[in-house]
Amino acid sequence: EAGISRVLPSRIMRSALHYKKTLNILEVNGDPYNLSEGRVFVVGGGKASGLMAEVLESIISPIKITAGVINCKKGSNRYNTEKIEIIEAGHPVPDSNGIDGVNKMLALKEKYSINANDLVLCLISGGGSALMPCPVDGVTLEDKQVVTGLLLECGVEIGEINMVRKHLSKIKGGGLGKHFGPARMVSLIISDVTGNNLDVIASGPTSPDSSTFDDAYSVLEKYHLVSKIAGSV
Repeated sequence: EAGISRVLPSRIMRSALHYKKTLNILEVNGDPYNLSEGRVFVVGGGKASGLMAEVLESIISPIKITAGVINCKKGSNRYNTEKIEIIEAGHPVPDSNGIDGVNKMLALKEKYSINANDLVLCLISGGGSALMPCPVDGVTLEDKQVVTGLLLECGVEIGEINMVRKHLSKIKGGGLGKHFGPARMVSLIISDVTGNNLDVIASGPTSPDSSTFDDAYSVLEKYHLVSKIAGSV
């Protein structure tokens, strides 16, 4: 209970984020970001992301946020956010709500002409892999649901599961960060992975991928899943 209390967003985010209202500067672990230089957008997902969004708005005020979309787990408590839209999606198996939420996140760039002056805050926590599905062309949501279900049934280690997920997704393995370039992106990440590897937590939507397609395929071979999944995968 003490460990859980220590990492609740309401506590850990307030220890990492400090907003200097008179200067309009947001400090993230001491690094300053001048919010006067551009607009602020919020994206992300995870089981803690709804509460993270709520806390973020309370720190910098909703008036400082232009728009935002966050995917969190179905059945979560209702979150009191004004500017950040909270979408409830499936976990641990992804669903269509998750895809809709990700599409809304991606659409923010064109809708608001997000540019290099803007700041995109990405709120990430455990569960983000399932909650932010965005299948690559040729792979369906159903294909990903089958793969995810089979991997979970095999008791595969989370790093191996996410290795496969990253290579079936447009936004994992750094894809989300790449999409919002050249805007500045700052990721606020609550880890649920031993060792805190950034490219493993939620499959690293804003972190470079250290694994390869061969690595992902070897996971399917290791657990004898190649013959059980769609050829497109």
